[in-house]
Amino acid sequence: MPEHDLDAVLGWRGRTVVDRDGEKIGKLGELFLDRESDRPAWGGVRTGLFGTSESYVPLARVEEAGDDLRVPYEKQQVLDAPRVDTDEAMSEDGERALFEHYGEPWSGMGIEPPGEDEMIRSEEEPVVRGTGEMRPVERVRLRKVRVTAQEERTIPVRREEIRLETDPPPEGEVERVEDV
Repeated sequence: MPEHDLDAVLGWRGRTVVDRDGEKIGKLGELFLDRESDRPAWGGVRTGLFGTSESYVPLARVEEAGDDLRVPYEKQQVLDAPRVDTDEAMSEDGERALFEHYGEPWSGMGIEPPGEDEMIRSEEEPVVRGTGEMRPVERVRLRKVRVTAQEERTIPVRREEIRLETDPPPEGEVERVEDV
Protein backbone atom coordinates (compact mmCIF):
# COMPACT_ATOMS: atom_id res chain seq x y z
CA MET A 1 0.00 0.00 0.00
CA PRO A 2 1.67 3.30 -1.04
CA GLU A 3 2.09 6.00 1.57
CA HIS A 4 0.50 9.30 0.65
CA ASP A 5 2.49 12.48 1.18
CA LEU A 6 1.03 15.48 2.98
CA ASP A 7 0.78 17.67 -0.12
CA ALA A 8 -1.24 15.04 -1.99
CA VAL A 9 -3.62 14.49 0.94
CA LEU A 10 -4.08 18.24 1.50
CA GLY A 11 -5.17 18.43 -2.12
CA TRP A 12 -7.85 15.82 -1.39
CA ARG A 13 -9.70 18.00 1.11
CA GLY A 14 -13.23 18.70 -0.08
CA ARG A 15 -13.26 15.76 -2.52
CA THR A 16 -16.06 13.18 -2.45
CA VAL A 17 -15.32 9.95 -0.57
CA VAL A 18 -17.02 6.80 -1.87
CA ASP A 19 -17.21 3.28 -0.42
CA ARG A 20 -15.82 0.17 -2.10
CA ASP A 21 -18.99 -0.11 -4.21
CA GLY A 22 -18.82 3.53 -5.37
CA GLU A 23 -21.62 4.81 -3.10
CA LYS A 24 -21.07 8.38 -1.86
CA ILE A 25 -20.23 8.66 1.85
CA GLY A 26 -19.33 12.34 2.18
CA LYS A 27 -16.51 14.84 1.66
CA LEU A 28 -12.98 14.65 3.06
CA GLY A 29 -12.42 17.26 5.78
CA GLU A 30 -10.12 17.22 8.83
CA LEU A 31 -6.71 15.53 8.61
CA PHE A 32 -4.58 14.01 11.34
CA LEU A 33 -0.86 13.39 11.05
CA ASP A 34 1.14 10.67 12.72
CA ARG A 35 3.29 12.51 15.29
CA GLU A 36 6.48 10.54 14.60
CA SER A 37 6.48 10.49 10.81
CA ASP A 38 4.36 13.61 10.07
CA ARG A 39 2.60 11.47 7.47
CA PRO A 40 -1.17 11.71 6.98
CA ALA A 41 -2.81 9.01 9.11
CA TRP A 42 -6.56 9.69 9.43
CA GLY A 43 -9.07 11.70 7.43
CA GLY A 44 -12.45 12.94 8.54
CA VAL A 45 -15.33 12.25 6.18
CA ARG A 46 -18.07 14.88 6.62
CA THR A 47 -21.43 13.16 6.55
CA GLY A 48 -24.99 14.04 7.37
CA LEU A 49 -27.40 16.50 5.81
CA PHE A 50 -25.09 19.54 6.11
CA GLY A 51 -21.79 17.72 6.71
CA THR A 52 -22.04 18.35 10.45
CA SER A 53 -21.03 14.82 11.45
CA GLU A 54 -17.55 13.45 10.84
CA SER A 55 -16.36 9.83 10.66
CA TYR A 56 -12.63 9.04 10.47
CA VAL A 57 -11.02 6.63 8.00
CA PRO A 58 -7.40 5.46 7.72
CA LEU A 59 -5.79 7.41 4.88
CA ALA A 60 -3.28 4.67 4.05
CA ARG A 61 -6.12 2.66 2.47
CA VAL A 62 -7.59 5.54 0.42
CA GLU A 63 -7.22 5.34 -3.37
CA GLU A 64 -8.00 7.96 -5.98
CA ALA A 65 -10.83 6.95 -8.31
CA GLY A 66 -11.14 9.70 -10.88
CA ASP A 67 -12.33 12.80 -9.02
CA ASP A 68 -13.42 10.71 -6.02
CA LEU A 69 -11.56 9.04 -3.18
CA ARG A 70 -12.36 5.36 -2.65
CA VAL A 71 -12.12 3.60 0.73
CA PRO A 72 -12.16 -0.22 0.96
CA TYR A 73 -15.07 -0.23 3.42
CA GLU A 74 -18.84 -0.23 3.15
CA LYS A 75 -20.61 3.08 3.66
CA GLN A 76 -22.36 1.87 6.81
CA GLN A 77 -19.06 0.77 8.39
CA VAL A 78 -17.66 4.29 7.92
CA LEU A 79 -20.86 5.87 9.29
CA ASP A 80 -20.75 3.52 12.31
CA ALA A 81 -17.11 4.41 13.14
CA PRO A 82 -16.58 5.39 16.79
CA ARG A 83 -16.87 9.11 17.44
CA VAL A 84 -13.61 10.50 18.73
CA ASP A 85 -13.07 13.83 20.48
CA THR A 86 -10.76 15.72 18.17
CA ASP A 87 -10.73 19.26 19.54
CA GLU A 88 -6.93 19.36 19.45
CA ALA A 89 -5.38 15.92 19.00
CA MET A 90 -6.59 12.37 18.57
CA SER A 91 -6.06 10.39 21.76
CA GLU A 92 -4.50 6.95 21.88
CA ASP A 93 -7.85 5.46 22.97
CA GLY A 94 -9.64 7.13 20.08
CA GLU A 95 -7.11 5.88 17.58
CA ARG A 96 -7.15 2.35 19.03
CA ALA A 97 -10.98 2.28 18.80
CA LEU A 98 -10.79 3.31 15.15
CA PHE A 99 -8.16 0.68 14.30
CA GLU A 100 -10.32 -1.98 15.97
CA HIS A 101 -13.45 -0.75 14.18
CA TYR A 102 -11.81 -1.07 10.76
CA GLY A 103 -10.15 -4.40 11.68
CA GLU A 104 -6.70 -3.00 11.09
CA PRO A 105 -3.64 -3.99 13.16
CA TRP A 106 -1.63 -1.22 14.78
CA SER A 107 1.40 -1.69 12.54
CA GLY A 108 -0.34 -3.22 9.52
CA MET A 109 -0.63 0.09 7.67
CA GLY A 110 2.78 1.62 8.25
CA ILE A 111 1.38 3.76 11.06
CA GLU A 112 3.19 3.22 14.30
CA PRO A 113 1.12 2.96 17.47
CA PRO A 114 1.13 6.33 19.17
CA GLY A 115 2.26 5.10 22.59
CA GLU A 116 2.48 8.21 24.75
CA ASP A 117 2.44 10.49 21.71
CA GLU A 118 -0.64 12.00 20.13
CA MET A 119 -1.59 12.74 16.60
CA ILE A 120 -1.59 16.38 15.53
CA ARG A 121 -4.44 17.82 13.49
CA SER A 122 -3.38 19.65 10.39
CA GLU A 123 -5.59 22.43 9.10
CA GLU A 124 -3.30 23.81 6.43
CA GLU A 125 -4.72 24.88 3.13
CA PRO A 126 -2.01 25.35 0.53
CA VAL A 127 -2.23 28.12 -2.02
CA VAL A 128 -0.13 27.54 -5.12
CA ARG A 129 0.73 30.46 -7.37
CA GLY A 130 2.77 30.26 -10.51
CA THR A 131 4.03 27.22 -12.34
CA GLY A 132 7.47 26.86 -10.82
CA GLU A 133 8.81 23.57 -9.54
CA MET A 134 7.36 22.57 -6.17
CA ARG A 135 9.77 21.43 -3.50
CA PRO A 136 9.41 20.43 0.14
CA VAL A 137 9.95 23.12 2.75
CA GLU A 138 10.60 22.93 6.47
CA ARG A 139 7.78 22.75 8.99
CA VAL A 140 7.64 25.41 11.68
CA ARG A 141 5.58 25.92 14.81
CA LEU A 142 4.84 29.33 16.22
CA ARG A 143 4.68 29.51 20.01
CA LYS A 144 4.02 32.59 22.08
CA VAL A 145 5.93 32.75 25.36
CA ARG A 146 6.25 35.49 27.98
CA VAL A 147 9.82 36.43 28.89
CA THR A 148 10.66 38.79 31.77
CA ALA A 149 13.98 40.61 31.63
CA GLN A 150 15.43 43.00 34.21
CA GLU A 151 16.94 46.14 32.69
CA GLU A 152 18.56 49.24 34.14
CA ARG A 153 18.29 52.36 32.01
CA THR A 154 18.98 56.07 32.38
CA ILE A 155 16.12 58.06 30.97
CA PRO A 156 15.46 61.83 30.90
CA VAL A 157 12.71 62.93 33.29
CA ARG A 158 10.94 66.26 32.83
CA ARG A 159 9.10 68.01 35.62
CA GLU A 160 7.89 71.47 36.51
CA GLU A 161 9.32 73.28 39.49
CA ILE A 162 8.29 76.51 41.19
CA ARG A 163 11.18 78.67 42.36
CA LEU A 164 10.91 81.78 44.48
CA GLU A 165 13.05 84.58 43.20
CA THR A 166 13.53 87.77 45.13
CA ASP A 167 14.41 91.17 43.81
CA PRO A 168 15.77 93.92 46.01
CA PRO A 169 13.26 96.67 46.82
CA PRO A 170 13.31 99.64 44.52
CA GLU A 171 15.25 102.61 45.62
CA GLY A 172 13.30 105.33 47.30
CA GLU A 173 10.18 105.42 49.43
CA VAL A 174 7.25 102.98 49.15
CA GLU A 175 4.06 104.98 48.99
CA ARG A 176 1.48 102.32 49.08
CA VAL A 177 1.14 98.47 48.50
CA GLU A 178 -2.16 97.02 47.34
CA ASP A 179 -3.12 93.39 47.50
CA VAL A 180 -4.37 92.39 44.09
